[in-house]
Amino acid sequence: MAQFEETDILPNVTKGSLDSQALLQQPRHAPPVGRVLRILLGLALMVYVTPVYFQVPARVSVEVLLLMLGLIGVYSLIHIVISRRISAFGPRLGAVVAWGLLAAPCLASAPGSPILGRGVGELAAVTFLGISLLVAGVRAAPGCELMAIPGLLFGKHTELACLIFSPLDWLERKLRSKRGV
Repeated sequence: MAQFEETDILPNVTKGSLDSQALLQQPRHAPPVGRVLRILLGLALMVYVTPVYFQVPARVSVEVLLLMLGLIGVYSLIHIVISRRISAFGPRLGAVVAWGLLAAPCLASAPGSPILGRGVGELAAVTFLGISLLVAGVRAAPGCELMAIPGLLFGKHTELACLIFSPLDWLERKLRSKRGV
C-alpha cells in the first residue's frame, strides 16, 4: 500500500501549517444524530410549506423559484469566496452573514412591501432552508446547512459553522469520543 502525506490529501495546504491542522481536525461528515435532526427538520419544513404552493397563484410560485435561484447564486458566491480564501471570513461571522442573507427576503416581503409583497420572500426562505437541510442531512455535510446546495454543486463542503447544528455536532462528537464509539 502506498503511504500518503497530508499534503497529498490536502494539496493546497502545507504540512504543519495552522491551516492544515485546522483542516485535519475539522470533521468531514456530520455525526449520525446531527444528520437525522437535519433531515427531520428539513422534512418538517417541507411538509409545512408544500400545501402553500397549492394555494398560491402560479405567478407567485415562479417568483419564489426565481428568488430561490437567486439565493443559490448568492450562497454559491459565498462558497467560492470561502473555499478560495479570497476573504478572511471567520466561520462564525460567515454563519451570521449566511443567516442574515436568508432573513433578508423575509424582511423584504413584509406586508405592504413594494419589493416582495404577498409573502414571496418568506416562502422562498423556508423552502430554501428545508431543501438545504435535506441536502445537508443526506450528504452528512458538517457546518452551515445553508451552504449545502452550493456544496452539492461544487462537490465540496463549505467550512462555515452553523449557529444551531455545529454546537450539537460538537457535543455529539464529544460524547461519542468519551464512550469510544
